[in-house]
Amino acid sequence: MITNDITGRWPVPAWRQPWRKGLLPLLLCLLLPALPARAELYPADSSALNVRDFGAVGDGQTDDTAAFLAALAASGGDTGASFWQDRLVFVPDGTYRITATLLKRYADGRFASGFVLIGQSETGTVLKLPDQAPGYGDPQRPQPVILTSSKLYRSGATEGGKDYPGRGEGNDAYMNFVENMTIDVGSGNQGAIAIDYLGNNSGAIRHVTLRAGAGSGAVGLSMTRKWPGPTLIQHLTIQGFATGIATAQTEYGLTFEHVNLSNQTDTAIANSQNALTFRDLRIDGPSGRIINAGDKAFLAIEGGTAPGGGVADLIRNDGFVTLRDLSIGGTVQSGVLQGRSNWQAAPPPAGRTAWADPPPVPMVEAGQWVNVATYGATGDPAQDATQALRQAFASGAAVVYLPNGTYAVNDSVDIPASLQRIVGMNSTIRVINRRPAFARTNGMFRVATAGPPLFIERLAFDNTGLGEQVGVELSGGREIVMRDIVSAGTTMLDRRATGGRAFLDNMCCGLLRITGPQPVFARQFDSEGTTTRIINRGSPLSILGLKTEGVCTVLDNREGARTDILGGLVYVVRDGAPATVPTFINTGSSLSAGFVEESLRSGSRYQIYVGRAAGDTTPPVPVTDFPERGFGRFVPNLRDGPP
Repeated sequence: MITNDITGRWPVPAWRQPWRKGLLPLLLCLLLPALPARAELYPADSSALNVRDFGAVGDGQTDDTAAFLAALAASGGDTGASFWQDRLVFVPDGTYRITATLLKRYADGRFASGFVLIGQSETGTVLKLPDQAPGYGDPQRPQPVILTSSKLYRSGATEGGKDYPGRGEGNDAYMNFVENMTIDVGSGNQGAIAIDYLGNNSGAIRHVTLRAGAGSGAVGLSMTRKWPGPTLIQHLTIQGFATGIATAQTEYGLTFEHVNLSNQTDTAIANSQNALTFRDLRIDGPSGRIINAGDKAFLAIEGGTAPGGGVADLIRNDGFVTLRDLSIGGTVQSGVLQGRSNWQAAPPPAGRTAWADPPPVPMVEAGQWVNVATYGATGDPAQDATQALRQAFASGAAVVYLPNGTYAVNDSVDIPASLQRIVGMNSTIRVINRRPAFARTNGMFRVATAGPPLFIERLAFDNTGLGEQVGVELSGGREIVMRDIVSAGTTMLDRRATGGRAFLDNMCCGLLRITGPQPVFARQFDSEGTTTRIINRGSPLSILGLKTEGVCTVLDNREGARTDILGGLVYVVRDGAPATVPTFINTGSSLSAGFVEESLRSGSRYQIYVGRAAGDTTPPVPVTDFPERGFGRFVPNLRDGPP
């Protein structure tokens, strides 16, 4: 039986105690521009689970809690290392009365990952906590409306001090998504947390509004359990609550973009020790302060607006803060803050490519989508689906979807200009019975022609144990948006010299190869392994929130490349890392970066941050140029190469 006390009980930390009483009226609709509301249905045969089919009513009166829990439980069991295979749970527009924590457990009662809850639209899909809901009244014992958790994959239930049995903690919280909805915690629920979120490697919160009535709400978005990140939070609006966003732990880094916080009664953002990256952060209200607590805490913020008379007035800082073009009280600030008052103004890197948002997703009625099953693809990994995928993609449809399953290919599948969107439904592409002409440098999907922007969503390119392969090959002059993509044993993208712009959102965990003059924009980019993770030959590359893991060179930057990395965490993990392996190689190119290095032991850290290619006599950049962060380092403002 699910109880309101599912997350355990813990005291409210000092930074969460209200220091101003009363809650101003929620005037967000007057103060901030409205975000575009997405409204999308999935075809009936898409493999998405609909909460209405499990008994949810959505009339604002019926208790729909049990229906949501049943749908989430049915979305998938523990698939081990293939963590990306859970089905989507879809929530049509309506107001759903929720009276207890929504979470996912496996059939044996263990906490699960793969919590994928997708609403029809941000404004039309509302999860509503009743006023004065039992179990939500005590801010000393806060309870969430939504809780996402880690599964127990490769480590013990209490390893590293985590509490998996009681709180679902861990670092296997894969594929946790909350999108396109509003969560309203009602009035009189002082102990309500809208979302208690844990996500690792691939996961996101997008187009979500968190709303608290007068005198209600402890935290809008809480990410304090072990161990949050990497994950992506985009288009998030938080109205009210004592604290808007609360984060903790020293790893693994969190990426935020387009975040609007208004009328918090205590603190807008409270971070303890983690590495947070923000782009376009907007804070409004009488308590719009930021707390960056702990000697390992790091913030990187680019763009946005906040109240206050200056940097130190806005941010109570114990660690390091990197600011780029943040307007504080009407004055634009750029530079680095160390501790409470050591502020050094510095302009943003010269010549960096200005950030661009992806093009809008083409909105096509679900009735016009084409199912690859129509052409014979079954999602059975033993079946060769190459011809079926080719025929579906060449059908003239603007949107093609792959119901949840594994689709095997023996050769590249070309993407014609008519196809604008491939919706994967957490499906897998895998190589089977390779044709002789199918070289490992060719993409499983190949984009070789010009055309409108192409979107590839919710797919895994998995060639684990079968040798390296390219997932997506882009040589045509069209833009590509890759979103929520997992690559295992594959290069996630090989963008050739003639390829168009690329937008990479929430990517895990393979390699990236790019060349050519068009820019590449990556948000929440996680790449793990022992080989060089990013090879850039002459391209403009911007990364918002980088995370790496393994004894590797993160980036090889050559031939006039221009790479800018704002925020993130690099992590060697293992002892005995060779001193000759630099974090970056930068030769004849420009590199700017602000990040932290995480290290738990003296033998598992980098010795050189920037090395050189053979023949380049430019001195390397040693780690000793930067302040320590435990066994790792703070690197708040690295700049190397020509401006």
